[in-house]
Amino acid sequence: MIEVIGLHKQFADNILYKDYSICFTAPRVCIEAPNGQGKTTLLMMLAGLEQAQRGQVFFSGKVLSEPYKQVAIASDRIALPEFLTAKQIINLSAKALSCHWPMGLIDGFNFTEFLNTRFDALSSGNQKKCQLILALMRDAPYLLLDEPSAALDQTSIQYLLDLLDKYLVDKAHGQIIITCHEPAPFIEHGFECMPL
Repeated sequence: MIEVIGLHKQFADNILYKDYSICFTAPRVCIEAPNGQGKTTLLMMLAGLEQAQRGQVFFSGKVLSEPYKQVAIASDRIALPEFLTAKQIINLSAKALSCHWPMGLIDGFNFTEFLNTRFDALSSGNQKKCQLILALMRDAPYLLLDEPSAALDQTSIQYLLDLLDKYLVDKAHGQIIITCHEPAPFIEHGFECMPL
């Protein structure tokens, strides 16, 4: 369970969150809101990649001192090195985070033929697959996916849904939170929709 208490976040004069509190109690949550309402920023703050001016985030009742160890995120906002190939990026991440080479994920997303392609030369769908592979290979208890089905083909969306069906099965605690404009497939797979 992830709980946000008294969150305040603003960019210059634009206040995105003011004393915002919410408790995500379902194991699988889909956040719905129009573009520009702060969905991605919220996920980035939950992952510890952006700081709020005020507020606290609790993971199963605790404040994580090093969220990156227990929280994995896939988001277009995270800049990956465009001059490296997908394989180099995955290798660097696997070594830095002590993860195994994610062969199953690479096969499942039909990504093998794109491993030697520079990230900036990948299609938007294949960039999304690379981001998802990087997050999923960590097997973190808390998984945050920003618009995970955007630009994916139907086969890859189905593979992702099947992966998420099994994701929390062996974990004593944990949660999956996604943002999505088309939540119907995720609702069918047990996600609870919550407005922002």
